[in-house]
Amino acid sequence: MNFQRSAPELNVVAIVPDAATIELMSATLKGSGDRLSVATDLAEGLARVSAQVPDVAFVDVTLGDSAGLAVLHHVRALAPNVAVFALTRADRLDLGVQAVALGGAGVLVKPISGDELLNALSDVRTRIGERLERAELLRAARNAARGASLSADIAEIASAKSRREAAQRVIAVAAGAEQVVVYLPAAEGARQLLRAAVLGEVANAPTFCEEMEALTFAAEHQMTVVRLALLREFSGLVLIAGGEVGSPSAAQQPLVELVATQAATVLSLIGAREESHRGAMKDPASSAYTFAYFVDVAGREIAMARRHGRRFSLATVGLELAPDSGVGEEMEPTVFGAERVLGAVRDTDVLARVDANEFYLLLPETGGPGAHACRRRILAQLGAVNGVSPFSAAVGVATFPHDGSDLSQLLRVAKFRADASRSSVVYKLGLSTLPLGQLIDALLGIVPDAQAQRLAPLETPHYIELPVTDLMGLVGSAAAEAARGGQTRVLATQRAGLSVGSAVRADQARVGDVLKVETVDVSRVPGCERVDVLIVIAEHATYTLAGRTEGSLVRAVHSADPLLSDLLVGRLSEIAGRPFE
Repeated sequence: MNFQRSAPELNVVAIVPDAATIELMSATLKGSGDRLSVATDLAEGLARVSAQVPDVAFVDVTLGDSAGLAVLHHVRALAPNVAVFALTRADRLDLGVQAVALGGAGVLVKPISGDELLNALSDVRTRIGERLERAELLRAARNAARGASLSADIAEIASAKSRREAAQRVIAVAAGAEQVVVYLPAAEGARQLLRAAVLGEVANAPTFCEEMEALTFAAEHQMTVVRLALLREFSGLVLIAGGEVGSPSAAQQPLVELVATQAATVLSLIGAREESHRGAMKDPASSAYTFAYFVDVAGREIAMARRHGRRFSLATVGLELAPDSGVGEEMEPTVFGAERVLGAVRDTDVLARVDANEFYLLLPETGGPGAHACRRRILAQLGAVNGVSPFSAAVGVATFPHDGSDLSQLLRVAKFRADASRSSVVYKLGLSTLPLGQLIDALLGIVPDAQAQRLAPLETPHYIELPVTDLMGLVGSAAAEAARGGQTRVLATQRAGLSVGSAVRADQARVGDVLKVETVDVSRVPGCERVDVLIVIAEHATYTLAGRTEGSLVRAVHSADPLLSDLLVGRLSEIAGRPFE
């Protein structure tokens, strides 16, 4: 292997007082590529050494009544790898001898010649070149050792029973990186990628996406992209950041490419093996289906929905070990989550395991209201809202065609909504244990300033204060607008006189059967005599309005937070003594 390189250019500092020496040095080094910086006194010279960390320093040891000799210590302390040459007069060679004894690289007697200067620099250049070559040889040796180790890692990948397990073992190949994300094709021939393994704090990496989205994420987070491909056979992407592996050198690049090719071959063989055993549709670690089967079923459902004008919904379910749960991290959420979710869904719904902490759910022939009802059942089964579960859960739903027309769009929307639910006001204010009256007061107590309210997302409760007659118009508009998208369910409070319940009942007569309305009289509940609650569950979203009537005015908050809607549905169900779906 040839490590020949061009001669390194040198950074030179000269601490000399006489103009003749300075002129000689400048003329000799002109056009050489070496950089010369000159100081005429010791203080200025030390400042230049500190700022520039030179390769070579020329110090006149006769400076300052021989104080230049003492400066050698300071120069070497500031630049440990510097070669220091002492300049002295013929009558003070004793100072030159002392300089060499103190670690100087050599002595030049003034007046110096250009040849002497060039010879001194040549010696330094040779030593630096030898040092760089040794470093290159050491890197090559480490790469060779790493290559032998990687061969064993590739063998480990080949013994994996599934592509997901293989992706986890790919992480081992990138040992030394701080962050790694492995993406594999969601199914054979699929354009979409599935996040199959993660190392480090990259939880915001897309779970399910197009290749371009993964590449965009890598660019935004300054991650190196290793493409796993063999000829036209694409097997996935590995995104790497941090450590020596995260930014491979030119010498390492051939090794990285070799490993990528080997890993692509192994993953392709594992994928073919999985395809030949496609009859095993269930994930062996749980009662859920495999993600590959989920993609197949979802593809067929999308095709039928487009052809026949049908609707269906998707949900993502994410589990995390709740803080202060008292349960060790060894508790595996896979079985716990699968059993609870399956207990909340129909036999015709398809639950797939994505990874240890996440599931996808396909709800055939289910619109928005049905999907949100299913979401409430899942959260109740998981016990995540009321804190009876060791896991916190985040569930998001998306409906076809309102939220997207293909699988990746729908999953992206559902995932976004699931992530957004983690910051719900229900969790922030601890509303889950409050009775209805106290719950309304807690919501009315978080009035934001006008600027914050304009910038806040729709899921954040927004404060309003308006006359009762205007509120009735708002209620009717919200229900009618929701009904334009299809089947809509409304739950509202009812009392004698003008109320949100009476307003939405009047609108039901105008809109028709597409609007299903149920009302609850809460006026006899202590603390709820003048409470107003409206919950709209439509194909595309949920909407909640909750507040109190005070004379001719209504103080209320309204929000698109589905968890807040769920909580209020639960409170009204308790008061009515019957469940509301």
